[in-house]
Amino acid sequence: MYTREKYEKDLQFIEKIEHLKSNRIEFIAYFFVLASCLAAHILYMILFAKAGVKNMVIFNIFSISFYIISLFLIGKAKNKLNVAYAALAEIIIHASAATACVGWIPDFGMFLLMIIPIAFLMPNKNKKAPFVVMFVSILLYGALKYLYRDTSFTIYNIDNTAYATVFYIINIFIGSFVLVYSTTIYTFMNRYTESMLRVQNEQLKIMASVDPLTKLSNRRAMSKSLTEICENSRNTGRHYVIGIGDIDNFKNVNDTYGHDFGDCVLSTVADVIADTLPQNGCAARWGGEEFLFVIPDEVLENGLALSDRIIRSISEHRFTKGETAFFVTMTIGICEGAPEDIIDKVISHADKRLYKGKRNGKNHTEYTD
Repeated sequence: MYTREKYEKDLQFIEKIEHLKSNRIEFIAYFFVLASCLAAHILYMILFAKAGVKNMVIFNIFSISFYIISLFLIGKAKNKLNVAYAALAEIIIHASAATACVGWIPDFGMFLLMIIPIAFLMPNKNKKAPFVVMFVSILLYGALKYLYRDTSFTIYNIDNTAYATVFYIINIFIGSFVLVYSTTIYTFMNRYTESMLRVQNEQLKIMASVDPLTKLSNRRAMSKSLTEICENSRNTGRHYVIGIGDIDNFKNVNDTYGHDFGDCVLSTVADVIADTLPQNGCAARWGGEEFLFVIPDEVLENGLALSDRIIRSISEHRFTKGETAFFVTMTIGICEGAPEDIIDKVISHADKRLYKGKRNGKNHTEYTD
């Protein structure tokens, strides 16, 4: 069951992620990844120089220059995604060139597979781009493994040297970092998506059950609540009280002050009713300027006292429009329901008492036939 507590937790998590998605955090995330790539290529350049792989030393000089420029551009580029895709292209080319130079054993080819989940996790506007990256990477991976698993095709054979092991260990470490990074992002974004769906579904339920103006339950939601209260009454043997109230002469308010101010009156009256009801009570906008409330586990006498408090609070509220001040009143009809009663008949009885109250002077609670 999706409780209020779970709803609040989902909202808090969404707010945190939305904060992390701000421009500053986005810049830091891109900067961190590019800086890590820069550091890795500096290390590669040093190791390739020591291993005597001159081609890759030259290649890494260009790679280092590329990442230095990227770090500068990432703070100025409007579309940071282009810089990210350029970095993916550099990784693909670097992995392919390194494999061609030193063979398959150091396993630079793993990066061709490691970047695929990153391409899909990036906020792509072009939905085809990740699939292009995946297709190119897999195709290159298969071709390079077929060609360079035999050292006869490699430019530099370092298989029997310590450098092959060093490169392999470093690549495994970097590859693991990429996997952890990708998995972490996926986990958070997946949870974010699930939280968003739960919150949106809950908000849709609220929208479907709450009157948008008064923020009280609408008639459909109240009918469901009344059915539940009636069933609970049958199980416990306790009575309940239903009240139907109508704002007196509300048409005059709309005609005199306008419908916008009439909406303000409706909203204020709804607040008074909601604030006066006990915690287990519920209220709804029943239609137009008419409100219905129900108090479970209560008798007529106590329902009368609560209804009178509502009427008094409404009549004492001072409405102002410009230099004009005015007051409104409400008439309420209440009826006590017993476990054996049919809920619709109790509502009908309260409604008849409401209109009796209208005929008998308004601005009071009518509780007798």
